[in-house]
Order: sequence, then C-alpha cells, then structure tokens
Amino acid sequence: MSTARISLNIEITSFGPVIEVAMFVRIVLFVLGLMAATVSSAQAQTEGFGHDHSLEHLSPIAEPQKVGVGIQIDQVTFVDQQSENFGVVGTLFLKVDYPEFAFDPETYGSEYKSYSLDAFRALLQDQGVLAPYFILRNQQGRRFTQQTSVLVKSTGRITYAERFTATLQAPHFNFRRYPFDTQEFYIEVSSLLPSEFVEFYPLEEETGMGDLLGEEEWILRNPSSAASIVPGIAQRDTSMVALRFEGTRHVQYYILRIILPLVIILFVTWATFFLEEYRRRIDMASANLLVFVAFNFAISTMLPKLGYLTFMDSLLVGMFVITGSTVLVNILLRRMKTTGREALARKIDTYLVIWVYPILHAVFLFWAVKFFLL
Repeated sequence: MSTARISLNIEITSFGPVIEVAMFVRIVLFVLGLMAATVSSAQAQTEGFGHDHSLEHLSPIAEPQKVGVGIQIDQVTFVDQQSENFGVVGTLFLKVDYPEFAFDPETYGSEYKSYSLDAFRALLQDQGVLAPYFILRNQQGRRFTQQTSVLVKSTGRITYAERFTATLQAPHFNFRRYPFDTQEFYIEVSSLLPSEFVEFYPLEEETGMGDLLGEEEWILRNPSSAASIVPGIAQRDTSMVALRFEGTRHVQYYILRIILPLVIILFVTWATFFLEEYRRRIDMASANLLVFVAFNFAISTMLPKLGYLTFMDSLLVGMFVITGSTVLVNILLRRMKTTGREALARKIDTYLVIWVYPILHAVFLFWAVKFFLL
C-alpha cells in the first residue's frame, strides 16, 4: 500500500515541470498576440484608409485625387498651458470620389453600401486604388479611435468617418498679453502622399464646434478651416487642411483673484504713509513685499518658463519695485528723523503721499497697458 502511494507521488511530481513549461509557453504566446494587435491598431490609427504608405511603388498621375476633409470638435478635454498642448474629442470626415466603386442602387436595393475599415482596406488593395493616407500633423502620442465607418454611395462617393480622442500640440500660444490674451488652436490633417497624388480641400458643412465643449476656463469660438501646402515626407510638398479656432479667458476670474488683490495691496502700501511712526511703516511695507513674492510664485505655476515678459509679469515686477522702494524711503525718513531733520522728513513725506506715489503708479500702469495690450 505504501509502495503504491510512493509510486503515484513520483509520477505526479515528474509531470510538474512539463505542466509549468506548457503554461509558460501559452502565456508567452498570449502576450505576443496582444503586442501584435496593439501594433496593428496603432498602424490603423495613423494610416486612415491606407494599408501601405510606401511611396516607392507610386507612379505619376495626370491629376491629383481631390479629398474633402471635415473636422467636427465635440469636446475640449483640457488645455495645458505649461506643456502647450490640448486634448480634443471629435469626428474626422474624409470624402473622395472613386468611379470604380459606383453601382446600380436599384439592383443592389439601397443607395449606400457600408464597410468596416478592414474590409474597405482589403477592397482598395484588391482594386489597386490609391488611398488617401493621412495623419494629424500636430498630434502628440497616440490617437485613440472610438469608432470608424465607411459608406459608399451609388455614385462612387466614399465617406470615411472616424470618432477619435487625441492630444494636440499648440505651438502658436503667445502669453505676452496674459491674462487678456487670445490664443490660437489648430487641428492639422495632413496627407502622407505628395500633393501631386492627393489634394485636400476643406468641407465647410462638416467642419465646426459643438455647443457644449466641456472647457470652463476658456471661451472657444470662431472656427474656420483652410487648405495649404506644407513640407511632408522626404521634404516633398503635401496637402493639409487645418481647423483653426480662438480661445479667450474668463477675465472675471483673473480680475477678482489677482488684479483686485494687487490693487488692495497697493492701497495698503499707500495708506502706510499716513502713519506717524516710521518704524510701523517699515514693518507693513516689508509684509507687503512678502505678499508680492507669494503672488509671483502662484502665477509662475500657471505658465511655462517663458523667455519674455507677460503683462501680468510687468505688473508684479513694477509693483514689487515700487513697494520695495517704499521700504527704503521709510528707512531714509526714519534716519532723517533720528538725526534731527524731522521737518525736512515731514515735507518729503507730504509730497510722497500726495504726488509721487500715485503718479508713479499711474505712469507705470499706463506704460504697461500701452506696451503689452495696445
């Protein structure tokens, strides 16, 4: 009896390594399958209609294929000022005429034929038809495609629609007028093929922005699209359609959170001149300097490290210099009082309160508005 148990245990133990190796092989094959599916999905996102965007097999044609491009923005998920990019959820439309795919609607029983993207790619490859390969020129990272559809009309008009989510670069940001700036946003759809093969043109009826974009910080408006020629692969000119729209800030937020507190701090600094004791003036002016430093750090987290001054930077720097000068002036007046020149100190103090301090701020504010905003 004991001998049988020992024999059984030996047999099971001997099969253990074999089972483990088999499980390991199955896991490796599963991971390789996932990687292949991911690569094919990424290729489908960047190639659009196409299957192979190599230019070596293309021969010159008499006239470039006209392709209509429409971009509809449904959501703006974020605007990252420091990274200078933004996220969108939208729908991309491509319309192109292929007489090879025309059919009789009465015979077929419908005006349209519907294809999946993979099936239509295979159809294009079988027919040897040039496909309008495209990319989002200012795309950062991957583009996530939620859904695609291909409709073929009986006349041969092909309509490709793709619902996508993408992060797009915004290199045209300029914060010089911040926070009263107007920024330009672009979605650029560029052909992978040279302009002698494919020419993009905007579809006005398929281009625009939704009413509820979901972006609270910015007021986004004035969408417009235009076609242009840009350098493409191997520095060959390619056709591009860009959707442009503008964004302005909700100025009330910045007035209430930044500009109004600055004005109050300036009035407090000016009010210190009405104190008789110079030592108290010095303490209050020094405290205001610390507040300006805190404001500077708070605003610096909102913008990238710029190589130029913004309107808000000029206000903070100017007010910081003026407030810092009040500390030095009060120290000087305190010194004059302790050295027996109190009458002269009072006279200088009167001119500072009535004329110098208000005029200095008014002149600086006029210069900042004229230089940065006008």
